[in-house]
Amino acid sequence: MNDEGTTSESQSATPAPRKSSTAAIVRLPDRSRARLSAADWRLLIGVAIAQIIIAIALRAMPVAALRRRAARARPIVRFAARGSDDRVVWAIHAAGRRLGRLSTCLIRALAAELVIDDRAGLVLTIGIRRTAEGAVDAHAWLARGDRVLVGSTSDGYVPLVEWGRISA
Repeated sequence: MNDEGTTSESQSATPAPRKSSTAAIVRLPDRSRARLSAADWRLLIGVAIAQIIIAIALRAMPVAALRRRAARARPIVRFAARGSDDRVVWAIHAAGRRLGRLSTCLIRALAAELVIDDRAGLVLTIGIRRTAEGAVDAHAWLARGDRVLVGSTSDGYVPLVEWGRISA
């Protein structure tokens, strides 16, 4: 799976040169990095730790087993890293950019599934597609209804696995 929830086609294009080293800094509307609230920092740290633990656990167990075990820890994780859907998505992407290759689209989708309130029907999907060169490209995303929350876009991917609500 590709990092950052992107496809191989977008990664194969020549990246635009950065104008300065601050291009990778997260920009929040109406706030600067120094003025993040304590809740924002707690959310950032919580989802960063969740992504690291998920990345390590995926090396030891299948996704389905990880989801079942993570469901048991959900109340604790949600207490430590709580926020609106938009804030959680922002924090997952912000932490993921700093975690580099440790944070793939699958890890981000699993972290979001763990933290975001699922009463309204979250669906975690893993899909594939063929690139122009004939290679197989995999991608994971988390959606609620028709809205993709984490994992960029699902356009062009054929779903292989779709998981609904995690039961403990």
